[in-house]
Amino acid sequence: MCKTLKTALMVLVIVFYGSLAFASQTMLDARPASFSFVSYLNAGGGTAFIQDEWPLQAEFSYGLQLSPWFSLGGFVCANPLSNFEHANFGLSIANTEAAFALMSGTEFIFTAYPDKRIHPFLRLALGGITVGYLEDVDADEGYDRAQASRSSFASLAVGLELDLTKYTMLALRGGWRFAGHAETMGIEKHGLSGLEVCLSVKTVWRNTISSL
Repeated sequence: MCKTLKTALMVLVIVFYGSLAFASQTMLDARPASFSFVSYLNAGGGTAFIQDEWPLQAEFSYGLQLSPWFSLGGFVCANPLSNFEHANFGLSIANTEAAFALMSGTEFIFTAYPDKRIHPFLRLALGGITVGYLEDVDADEGYDRAQASRSSFASLAVGLELDLTKYTMLALRGGWRFAGHAETMGIEKHGLSGLEVCLSVKTVWRNTISSL
């Protein structure tokens, strides 16, 4: 009986270590773990309707396309509010030279019918708006510092995307923005709120990360 038990235990030990060796070899032969995600880059420009004037608007955003119908990213856009030292925009929204509005935050994009060549989308942007002006304090050419304040900002817009290629789209959107700033530089409280229109080019690409 003892001999039989010893034999059985020996067989179990051999099987156990054989299983470990097989598992180790299988892990070595297996492909390294990897995951992938889709990024997007959006750049464009447009205009906003502010106090009966239409200042230019430049915009840039980057983020992740988490699914064909939903994207999440960060954005930055800016408007000049008056003329600058070497740039006459023909604007008098602010009563101070070199005035600007800089918006930034998070954008949420919901896309319908993403498999179609032309598909509608809704964009919600939440963040803040920096309103201020640049100063020249030493009388030399160029600006030396900025005076600005930060407040809340939100934007809701609808638009259409046209697939130019598999990875490039042309997007046109229009909507309403809310700027929560106080009265500043002759601009009334919340005076930078209003309609905005933007035309942009969007590029998407897939990133794959694997352990070697």
